[in-house]
Amino acid sequence: MANDALISITPLESHKGARAFEGEKGRVLLIKPPYFTPWTPPLGIAILKSFLEHNGYPAKCLDLNLDSELWGMHHKYFSIIQTLEDVSVNDGYSKLWWILNAHMLAYANGADAATCSGALETVIPKYGIEHNQEVINALIPLVEKFFTRLDDLLNQVDLGSYSVVGVSAYTTSLAASLFILKKVKQEHPAIKTIIGGGVFADDLALGSDNLTTLIEEYPEVDHVVIGEGEMLLLKLLDGALAHKRLISLSDLQGKSLEMKEVPTPNFTDLDINHYYHLTIEGARSCPFQCSFCSETVQWGQYRKKPVSVFVDQVMELVERHNNNAFFMGDSLMNPYIQDFAKELIDRRAKIFYDGYLRADKPVTNRDRTKFWARSGLFRVRLGIESASARVLAKMDKMTTPKVISDVLKSLASAGIRTTTYWIVGFSGETDEDFQETLDFIEEHHRYIYELEAHPYYYYPYGQVGSRLHRCYSLYPEEVTDVIKFKVWEIADADPRREVRYERLRRLSKVASCLGLPNIYTMAERYQAEDRWLSLYPLAAPVYEGTEPHRMPFDLANTGSIEPVINFSAVFPEGSR
Repeated sequence: MANDALISITPLESHKGARAFEGEKGRVLLIKPPYFTPWTPPLGIAILKSFLEHNGYPAKCLDLNLDSELWGMHHKYFSIIQTLEDVSVNDGYSKLWWILNAHMLAYANGADAATCSGALETVIPKYGIEHNQEVINALIPLVEKFFTRLDDLLNQVDLGSYSVVGVSAYTTSLAASLFILKKVKQEHPAIKTIIGGGVFADDLALGSDNLTTLIEEYPEVDHVVIGEGEMLLLKLLDGALAHKRLISLSDLQGKSLEMKEVPTPNFTDLDINHYYHLTIEGARSCPFQCSFCSETVQWGQYRKKPVSVFVDQVMELVERHNNNAFFMGDSLMNPYIQDFAKELIDRRAKIFYDGYLRADKPVTNRDRTKFWARSGLFRVRLGIESASARVLAKMDKMTTPKVISDVLKSLASAGIRTTTYWIVGFSGETDEDFQETLDFIEEHHRYIYELEAHPYYYYPYGQVGSRLHRCYSLYPEEVTDVIKFKVWEIADADPRREVRYERLRRLSKVASCLGLPNIYTMAERYQAEDRWLSLYPLAAPVYEGTEPHRMPFDLANTGSIEPVINFSAVFPEGSR
């Protein structure tokens, strides 16, 4: 791989089908259903594959997000809804996902077109959008075609060659996950079916009504694995937990997998040319306790890999896949990034990496951020949430608007791209609090690479701050009977639901006027790169076709890094 190459963002010919594979009985099939952005190969199932094979269980990974027909459906669906109102991508399409999720669950549960249509008539207005029957009629066949395509792809897989089929599910992939397991069980009753994944950190968290619904109404699911999966799945396959339907970390008597024992993810079942980055994790859980977050509930005690092991695994993946761009798949890089950067520089490793970073005081140190940039850090994702000191305190963020301001300036001065995430309408947020956030964004827009906002959503189970509020089911009983799983709203919420969504519109409009994108297409990526490189000419150009025409700079004096990546991908960037 040439060391002077940039990331290619010229799409390849679309991948028309998922890989079908054959093999001997006794194997485990691990599936990543849609929707989960195919920016990187699926990390969770790739680590599970590696861990199981180290323990004698052959496993295969299947990423169904790579199918262009399945992936393209949600873009078509959202485009149709957007004819009802001007929905900005800066809000992350968050309310549109709730609508699509309800529709897909209804269909997966056997609802006909008329029943799905009736559910949409109720659900769409809950997100501040006036429904239109013509639009609803256009949405119905899209979901039908999605599941027809999903069924066709599964027919290409020799399911009978596996003794276990597991799916890794998130909120946006729950319907597809249940559809897959139902098909597996109907066609091959002897196969053991397992579901795990991030959906059990919030929507279906331990103790929730929704988890009870899954256990009671979905007999096609043999086992539910909640929390860190490696040791739980191994014990299940070994037979120690085979008698249990619901398996969680309590079954390990508090023992977590040591990070030095987490193997290098195995991506060999996947066509790496169809992803932008590789991915790996340097830690699990989080050392902080933000009230709206579920990381510590899901993962338990914070742990990080020994830095030498971490860098060894990174370089192993670079050599194996001829790709040196990484997204760090853990919740925060802060506790390890200084040592990680030093190890990379000491080894003269030439990689690019991107990941989540907390906006706290050490990040305000410009010598540090320049050092990180030298090691290959080109983008960070900052959960800023609010620029109101009062709201930040209510969230237990343990930071201040002044620190956040200094962090953005420090990172931008090193050329590091700053993707920012915001929560609108946190419980107790006043108009004055919200205005402080708007003012902050206007004052700091030149230090922000990308902006994505979401309305506050409270889960009665799974979050650090769960059980603080009395909740009710947002949808009426006739809708919940169809989609099965409840969507929650805080009783007597302050701010009210309508106010939260109005504030979301206002923030999105401000971001759009300031030229702050939430990047969903490669055209938007080019525009964002042009803007960032014009603001920060010392930033490392990392995407082919976006580099400015300039003389090369001295690495030691600028803190910039040489571009070293050359790979291609199929898909435009999508939902996160």
